[in-house]
Amino acid sequence: MIRWATYIGTAAVHGFTRNPAMSLASTLTVTLMLTLFAFFLTTDRGLQAAVGVLESKVELAAYIDDNAKVSDVLDMKKRIEADPAVARVDYVTKDQALQRLRDIAANRPDFAFTEISTNPLPASLEVKMAEAREAKRLAQDLRAEIGKGVIYDVVDNPQVVDQLLTITRVLSVGGVAVLAMMLVVSLFVIVNTIRIAVHARRDEIEIMQLVGASDWFVRWPFILEGMIVGTLGAVVALAILFAAAGPVTTVMLDFVDILPLSFGPEFVGQLVASVFGVALLVGAGGATLSVRAHLAK
Repeated sequence: MIRWATYIGTAAVHGFTRNPAMSLASTLTVTLMLTLFAFFLTTDRGLQAAVGVLESKVELAAYIDDNAKVSDVLDMKKRIEADPAVARVDYVTKDQALQRLRDIAANRPDFAFTEISTNPLPASLEVKMAEAREAKRLAQDLRAEIGKGVIYDVVDNPQVVDQLLTITRVLSVGGVAVLAMMLVVSLFVIVNTIRIAVHARRDEIEIMQLVGASDWFVRWPFILEGMIVGTLGAVVALAILFAAAGPVTTVMLDFVDILPLSFGPEFVGQLVASVFGVALLVGAGGATLSVRAHLAK
C-alpha cells in the first residue's frame, strides 16, 4: 500500500512538472474560477444580509373600523400572527396613532400641526413580514376581510417588494451563470492538460495495461495531478481574497456597519472548506474525464 501510494504521488508530481506551461495555465484558470467563487460566496452573504434588512422593512397596515370590538381586533391579530410569513403584528390604537403624529410634528418644524378635539386617525394592525415575497398574498387575504366589521382598508407597497425580489433574483442568477462559465473553462483547460500528460505517457500506460494494471491504477496518478492543480489554485485564490479583504473592508466599512454581517471564524472556515472542496472536485473531475476518454479508445 505504501509503495502504491508512493508511486502515485511521485507520478503525479512528475506529470505536473513535465509540462510546466500547461500546468501553470491550468492553475491560473482554476485560480480565477475559485476567486470568483469565493467572491460570490462572500457577496452572497452580504446580499442575503441586505435582503434580510430590506425584508424587515416590508410591512402592511390594516386599518381598523372605529366600531370594531377590541376582542375581534385581537382575534384578527392572532390570525395574522399565525401566518408563517409574518414576523410580528403590532396593534396601534387611535391614541397611539395620534401620539405618533404629535412626535413627528415636534421633530419637523416645517410640519404644521394643530391640536384637535377629536381623533380622526384610525387604529391599525401593522404587519412586519418575515418573507417579503408573501406580502402580496397576505395583502390580498386581508383585503378579503374588508367590510366584515374589523378591517376597512389595507395599505401595502407591492412595487417595492417586486423590485427587491427582482434585484435578488438577477444578482443570484448572474452570479451562478458566471461561475458556471468559469467552471466549464476550468474543466476544459484541466482536461486538455491531463490529456497532454496522458499522451506523453501513452507507451508507459500500454505497458502497465499489458502486465495487468487496472484502469484505476492507471487513472490515480492523473487524478492526483488534477487535484494538485486544484489545490494550488485554491491556495492562490484564498491568498488573493484574504489579501484584498483588509482594503475592501476598510472602503466598505460604513456600508457594512449598517448590515448584520458576520465574517467570523465560522464563515471563514466554511469559505475555505467550500473553495478547497470545489477545487478538488474540479481537478479530480477534469482528470477523470480526460483519462477515461483515453482508456476508452
